[in-house]
Amino acid sequence: MGYSPLVPRTRKPLAPPTCAESMADALGSVRAEGLEPSAFGHTVLAALACGEIDAEEACARLTAHYRG
Repeated sequence: MGYSPLVPRTRKPLAPPTCAESMADALGSVRAEGLEPSAFGHTVLAALACGEIDAEEACARLTAHYRG
């Protein structure tokens, strides 16, 4: 068996990032571009990160808020 640094020796798949980790990464990416979500955007992100809503609901809330 050859060496592969990307495959754990146990052959178990790596755990996917949690929703909260993904939201933190996305927020960091936005901030790296010099931007910051609105207070409403932060509220939606927090609800998504804790599992209160899913991505579809987050998109619906943001669309309704900004399209009024």
